[in-house]
Amino acid sequence: MSLPHFAVSNPGSHVILLGNEAIARGILEAGVIIGAGYPGTPSSEILSTLAMMYPYFSYLKIEWSINEKVAFEVAYGGSMSNVRSVVCMKHVGLNVASDAFMTAAYAGARGGMVVVSADDPNCYSSQNEQDNRYYGLHALVPVFEPATPQEAKDLIKYAFDFSERFQTLVLFRTTTRLNHGRGDVVLGEIKKINREYGFDWDRSRWVCLPSHSRVLRLRLLERLKEISDFADNFPFNSLQISKKKVTGKKIGFISAGVPYSHLIDALNQFGIKDDVSILKLGMVYPPPKNLIKKLFSSVDKILVIEELEPFIENIVKQIAYEEGLSKEIEIHGKDMFPQNGEFLPELYLENLADIMNLEYNRIPVPNDMIIIPPRLPILCSGCSHRASFYAIKQVEKKMKTKFVNSSDIGCYTLAVYKPLEGLDTEVCMGGSIGLANGISKIQSNENPVLAILGDSTFFHSGIPALINAVYNQNNILVVILDNRSTSMTGFQENPGTGIKITKEVGTKIIIEDLVKGCGVSSENLWVEDSNNLKNMIDKLEEAVKAKGVRVFISRHTCSLVELNEFKSKEIVPPIVKVDSEKCIGCLICVNKFGCPSIIFDGKQKKAKIEQDTCRGCKVCIDVCIHDAIYEEE
Repeated sequence: MSLPHFAVSNPGSHVILLGNEAIARGILEAGVIIGAGYPGTPSSEILSTLAMMYPYFSYLKIEWSINEKVAFEVAYGGSMSNVRSVVCMKHVGLNVASDAFMTAAYAGARGGMVVVSADDPNCYSSQNEQDNRYYGLHALVPVFEPATPQEAKDLIKYAFDFSERFQTLVLFRTTTRLNHGRGDVVLGEIKKINREYGFDWDRSRWVCLPSHSRVLRLRLLERLKEISDFADNFPFNSLQISKKKVTGKKIGFISAGVPYSHLIDALNQFGIKDDVSILKLGMVYPPPKNLIKKLFSSVDKILVIEELEPFIENIVKQIAYEEGLSKEIEIHGKDMFPQNGEFLPELYLENLADIMNLEYNRIPVPNDMIIIPPRLPILCSGCSHRASFYAIKQVEKKMKTKFVNSSDIGCYTLAVYKPLEGLDTEVCMGGSIGLANGISKIQSNENPVLAILGDSTFFHSGIPALINAVYNQNNILVVILDNRSTSMTGFQENPGTGIKITKEVGTKIIIEDLVKGCGVSSENLWVEDSNNLKNMIDKLEEAVKAKGVRVFISRHTCSLVELNEFKSKEIVPPIVKVDSEKCIGCLICVNKFGCPSIIFDGKQKKAKIEQDTCRGCKVCIDVCIHDAIYEEE
C-alpha cells in the first residue's frame, strides 16, 4: 500500500485535493486521534481518507460506527478523555445523532470536538435538502463553513483549537460542491499533540440529569456570549469596504461557503470586485455583529447569498431592525436567489446584473439545440437487488394481489423506477420497518405488507423497528437485501462483512442470529441467494403467505464488489448470450427485468447482451420464458 501523495508531501507543498481529502488532511494537521462516522454522500471520503493513513499514523483510532448517533458518542467519549475527536456524517445523519448532540452541547468539549455535517443542496444523493446551520442555532453551537478546499483544510484545523479554547462543540458545515470539488491546497505540518489523555471524572459536567443540566445551560449561554464577542475577530471572517458606487449606489454582499466563491468569480467576471463591499463569513453562527454594522454604515444596498435557507439573511435583517436601519438599507436575499437547489454560476451573473443594473448578455439558446432526454439512475448490471424485486413482482403476480412495499434508503431505492416499480414508501433510514409497523395495523391481509431494506441499513436503524414489530405482533414480512456492502455510498464495510474501516479483521455479525435475537422464530426466517430466481420466487411466496413477523434474507454480493473479487482471483465471469433463433422479441427481459446490459435490436427485433457490461449473474436466463438466453460453455 502506497502512502497518498498528500500525506508524504512536505509542508508548503501544493497539491490538488478533493474537498473531503483536504478536510482529512486538516484533521491530521490538527492532531486528531479519534474519528468516527457513518458513510453518507457527500461526506464518506473524509473517514476513508483518514483510514488510508492508518498504517502510517498508527495512533489514529478510526471507525465506521453502526450509525451517526453512535459515531457521535464515540467521538464525544474521546473529547471527554481530552482527545481531539471528529465525527463525520451527511446532513440527515445529524438528525440521527441529534439526541446526543443537543445535550452534549450543554457540557461542551474537553478535547477539541468537531461535527462535520455535509449538506446536499439539490438532493443529488439525499431525500431532502435540509440546512444544518439551524442545528447550530438550535443547540447554541458555533457553525463554521469553508469556501474552498484550502479553507476547508485550514478552517477545520483551526476548529479544534477553537473548540478547546471555548470548550465548545463546533459544527462544520460543508456542501456537496465543496466536498466533491477539487482545488489547489498548500499543506501544513502533521502533528501529534503531546498531552495527558484520560477520562475526566467530573460528574457534574458529564452526567446530564436535570439538576446538572440547569447549571450547564447557564454555562452554555455564557460560552455563546464569549464566542459572540469574539466573532468580529474570527480569523476566517473578513470585511472589504468600498466607497465606490455602482450605478449610483454603494453595494454590499454577505456570503459564506461555496456561494462566496461563486460570488467572487461573478464579480471578477464583471470586473467590479473592488467596487463593492463584501463581508465573507467563515463562522456563520454566531454572527460578527460589529462587522455587519460596519457594513451597514458603508452601503445603501445589501445582497445576502447563501444556500439553502435565509439563515444569514434573517440574522442580518434582525440586526438592521435592532439598529433602526431596516427602512434605510435595502436587504435582498431569497427574493433574488431561490430557497431550493444548488446555485448555478449563471444565476450569479444574472442576479448581479439585475441588482446593479449591469449589462449582461445572456447566452441565447440555439433553436436547433438537441435536447437530451433525462436519464434516470438505474441499478447496475448484475445487481442482486434487481433479481430480488423481480422475484417479489412475480410472487405478486402469482398471488394475484398487490403488496405494500415499504422501503429504506440505498441502491435498492432505485427500484422505484420502471420497469421494476417495486417501492411504495421511502422516508428515512430504518423507516421501512417502522412504517410497515403502522401500515400493517390498517392494511387487510389481502395486501401483504413488506418492509425492504439493505444489510447496512438494517444494522443502522432497522433493529429497533424489528423488535417493535415482534413485541407488538404486527403482521409484516421484512426483506433484508444483504449484498455484503454499503454500496451506494462507496462500498464501505459494515458489521455483516466483519472488516473494519482500516481493513483489519473485526467481529462479523451474522444477520440470521441477530434476527433470531430480536424474537423472530426460525420457522419465520428464510435465507436465499438473490440470483437463484426460481428458489427466490418459491420461498418468497411461502414467506408472504405466512403470518406474524417474518424475515427473508436475500443474499448475494454486490455485483461491482464481486467483479473486483473475480479480477483479483483471475476468475472469468460466466458469459451469457441470446440465441437469436429462439428469441421472439417479446421484450420481457427489457420491459420487465430491465438489466442495462440487455438491449433490443430494433432492426432484427431481437434482444442482445452487451458483453462489456454483463456481469454474468445469469438471472436473465430464468427470466426468459422462451429459453432464448443461455450460458456459453
